[in-house]
Amino acid sequence: MKIDIILPCYNPIPGWSNNIIQSYQHILELAPQFQIRIILVNDGSVRNVDEQDFEKLGHALPQFHPIQYTPNRGKGYAIRMGAEVADAPYVLFTDIDFPYLEEDLIAMVQQLHQAKTDIVVGVRAGNYYQNVPMWRAFISKMLKLMIRTLLRVKITDSQGGLKGFSQKGLTVLKSTQIDRYLFDLELIKLASQHKDIDLQPMVVNLKPHVVFAPVGLAILRREFGNFLKVLFMR
Repeated sequence: MKIDIILPCYNPIPGWSNNIIQSYQHILELAPQFQIRIILVNDGSVRNVDEQDFEKLGHALPQFHPIQYTPNRGKGYAIRMGAEVADAPYVLFTDIDFPYLEEDLIAMVQQLHQAKTDIVVGVRAGNYYQNVPMWRAFISKMLKLMIRTLLRVKITDSQGGLKGFSQKGLTVLKSTQIDRYLFDLELIKLASQHKDIDLQPMVVNLKPHVVFAPVGLAILRREFGNFLKVLFMR
């Protein structure tokens, strides 16, 4: 079973390449039938990324496709760049630190395959908010409230960092236009408007000791503008 996993990369924490290798090996231990290609998209990183990391990944991963460009464009842009080369029957994207359990990633592929689902959206388990900084939990809950109140979409938890696609579902991802974080919400709204796209949620569980990037006011102002774009898009 061929699978492409897209990993956007921007100024990752030290040791990130080792973590990718460990998660890759764990997935294959649990699901040896998988043939996994890692598509790593270096989104204009300016620290903690060098050629030694790419050489290490190239030696350790039987199928490895790096993409690099500058300057930084944002997570949505990076994942679309990866989607352009993803040709496996099932395509997933997650964060570079593989923050969700490998068992959930495997279950997502199985749902795509067995249930013939087009897009599977990882929604965060109820205990997620016990393991994240208070400010980040508040932002996440407020966004969910705004989505539930203002948008007519099937899934209100848009920002979980694990999503899976059939090739049919991947066409919706490729049609998104937001370059930063709220491309996920744009994806869900677009998919909700397509009656022939089967969009389903799946509960996913955060690993312990995940390190969260800070969310500053500048990011919040920008993403509020992106929320308005999604709100008024047709």
